[in-house]
Amino acid sequence: MKKMNIKIHYILFVILLGVAAPTHLQGQFLKKLKKSVEEKIAQKADEKTDEILNGTNGNTSSTKKETEKSTNTQSETKTPSSVPNQKKTSTTYPVGTEGSVITYTSPSSDFIDITIQSHKGLPRYGALYFVRGTTKPTDNKAYEKLMELQFLKEIYADINRSKLTKSNSSQQEKGQEFKNSEFAQHHLLQLAGYVSSDKVLMEYFCDPEAKSPCNFYNPAGERKHVAYWGGAGKNEFAQNRSYTSFVKNYLEPLQEWSRTFYANGSETVYYVNRALVSEKYDFKNKGCWINNIFSLVGSSFMLHHSEFLPFTENEKALANNAKKHFVPIDPSMAKTLNLQQRSPVFAVLKVKVSPRLSNPTHVAWEYELEDSVIEIYRDAALTNKMGEIDLKTLQSKY
Repeated sequence: MKKMNIKIHYILFVILLGVAAPTHLQGQFLKKLKKSVEEKIAQKADEKTDEILNGTNGNTSSTKKETEKSTNTQSETKTPSSVPNQKKTSTTYPVGTEGSVITYTSPSSDFIDITIQSHKGLPRYGALYFVRGTTKPTDNKAYEKLMELQFLKEIYADINRSKLTKSNSSQQEKGQEFKNSEFAQHHLLQLAGYVSSDKVLMEYFCDPEAKSPCNFYNPAGERKHVAYWGGAGKNEFAQNRSYTSFVKNYLEPLQEWSRTFYANGSETVYYVNRALVSEKYDFKNKGCWINNIFSLVGSSFMLHHSEFLPFTENEKALANNAKKHFVPIDPSMAKTLNLQQRSPVFAVLKVKVSPRLSNPTHVAWEYELEDSVIEIYRDAALTNKMGEIDLKTLQSKY
């Protein structure tokens, strides 16, 4: 109350001074005084409104400033390279009623979380299952390019970080280092397009002056290939600015993330292959004969150009696509599953995959069996299991 009386006396004193001033100055004085009083009233009204709506006390303004200061400090110090690396979250969950996926959490919001299909909690390689509107969109190309990044380190050691490497007639004689740089930059362009967040894509691969809006997804919800640094139509200087900035900010974090996969030089996965029923149901032995267990019909995720490493005679027989292999199955189930000659079936093998550089710019994948039991399913979704093949008791014929 005492403080309020002092303020009142002060205001009256200021008004008396204004009245005593010359007439030509009184108008200006009263105008400024009115504006000052209105600003004070508006400020008090805003503070009171905040107290009512947010339940805060009179220190709201100072608290807000402290919060903003703290936030700004964090944003200044948080760079992609300072974000700790993370391994996958090992999160698996069903896609509708069929199939499953596994998601690898990115180490930074500058990259997307990578989702691929799985089986029994492990990555699913080979033949995949996809039904638009039913299965969850996956990031297969992002996963594949990130895996390759780790094992192309010698090629990336020659990458030109200061400008784009482009071939022309006068540069053909520049040797292997030049070729390595050109390859690494092209590989990085693909990886960046598949694994970068939408925000980063807009910054590094979208021309804001383009006539049509930038779209980085296909109708299935999966990432499309980006063709140019800076966006289509950008000149060479703009492309170089986009490229060099991306390399400076994101190449090392991506390399660190890639090293969290295949940490011990190999990865255990389930390899799914599309095989065929080779002949009519065998009522004598009560089962079906199938072949082409390792024959790749259509596309194959990760292991399209791979090599199976057999160690036992039965494993060698299994790899022989000229041979047929017996799957015990009850006649009633065979009828229910409509197993006829040439019917497609899906063989699921648990394997250990290891990388091998077939040449300096190509990562090949070798795999060996981790389990002697091979599951056979009728459908690509792996929901209708029809039987098993045990390599310890394998029956084969031509």
